[in-house]
Amino acid sequence: MEMFKQKIRQVLNRLGFDLVRLPRLGSDKLSHEYEPVRPSAMYAPWKKDFPFQEVFAAIRGATLVDLYRCFELWHLIGESSKLPEGDIIEIGVWRGGTGALIAKKAALCGIPGKVFLCDTFTGVVKAGAHDASYTGGEHSDTSRTSVETFLRSRMKLENFEILEGIFPDQTGHAIESRRFRFCHIDVDVYQSAKDIVEWIWDKLIPGGFIVFDDYGFPGCSGIAAFVDEQMKLGDRIILHNLNGHAILIKR
Repeated sequence: MEMFKQKIRQVLNRLGFDLVRLPRLGSDKLSHEYEPVRPSAMYAPWKKDFPFQEVFAAIRGATLVDLYRCFELWHLIGESSKLPEGDIIEIGVWRGGTGALIAKKAALCGIPGKVFLCDTFTGVVKAGAHDASYTGGEHSDTSRTSVETFLRSRMKLENFEILEGIFPDQTGHAIESRRFRFCHIDVDVYQSAKDIVEWIWDKLIPGGFIVFDDYGFPGCSGIAAFVDEQMKLGDRIILHNLNGHAILIKR
């Protein structure tokens, strides 16, 4: 069957088409709010960005984040280097793939300060009524030791610090006085994202970015609900990217 699919895909590709498996939405509510998004644009700047290609190849086994979102993180870290100050933070590290990508780009751009990588290393926390696909504890197949080894030994990085525990409840105090230019939130559930944004908002410099990894995916409808609530607030600009990200920029 797999060989048959490959043959069909090859024929379709030659004709300018692709063969994809459509996600199952799983509820009437989701079916009214979600559908597969297949933009027809073709410009692919990652194909000429050889440092990105090298890093992405190295992290692929350590992340669930696809090429398009990884390249956007890479690009936005570069854009954040234009800001006058601020550290970088990621909450929701899993096995360290996007954290490594972010730290590598920050180093290449000469961004001073640290990349703080925050995770419980015991899985998702604070799942609630907004989060139909989560009960807590998902994505626990990781550890602080494995992430630190990956970043230091495999990726040759030193510009990071790992904060282990629930963020910000258990670890936010360690960086309470810091200012931030960039925040990557990959926590999957509503309440966790809400608590993070409330904690970081006064510490995020004007022009700073918050990127929500899970906005466009039906399994993370709590993130979509939270981000959509933010759209009515006048002190932030929010972009819905068709790759699945939501990007918040502080005015």
